[in-house]
Amino acid sequence: MDVAWYFRLFYIPILSFGISWLLALIIKPKRMTSAGPGKPWLIGSMAGLIVFIVLLWFVPFSINLAFWIGLGIIIFGQVVFALGYIAMREYPERKQAVVAWGIYRVSRHSHIMAGSITTLGVIVMGWNTGSIMYIILWVYFVLDIILSHFGLLSEEKINIDKFGQEYADYMKRVPRYFLVR
Repeated sequence: MDVAWYFRLFYIPILSFGISWLLALIIKPKRMTSAGPGKPWLIGSMAGLIVFIVLLWFVPFSINLAFWIGLGIIIFGQVVFALGYIAMREYPERKQAVVAWGIYRVSRHSHIMAGSITTLGVIVMGWNTGSIMYIILWVYFVLDIILSHFGLLSEEKINIDKFGQEYADYMKRVPRYFLVR
């Protein structure tokens, strides 16, 4: 059964990635800096995104309940991205170096969480438990979560070096992932 290109999931993360960049351009998060762990992690993340897109070429979707649930999850992920960008805007009345307001009061790494939420939405959108490729996507998702966690650990070490005690205190107050320390 041949499926038209527009009923394959490969373009959904491309659109989602574009939307998150557009949000950043509109909101202008001036306090946001480059990727924390450095260029190797950034290159690895981009390579992972490309692998994800290639895998998704082989996963068709149809407009059904799973599609709408996945779309809702993706929209939620984009809202989390936007909230992170809003928190990273310049606020002259806030002088501290560590951004500890907005969504960063409930999660130290909301952008990584937003990316994972969006990835989950894309995978749910193509729900097909009988497909080997769909199972491979779930394996990809789990590996992405694990590798992101190690990247966050590296970023936290960098932030402690950069911001000192202020970031260490922030780490004690705010969980790494919304409800999980």
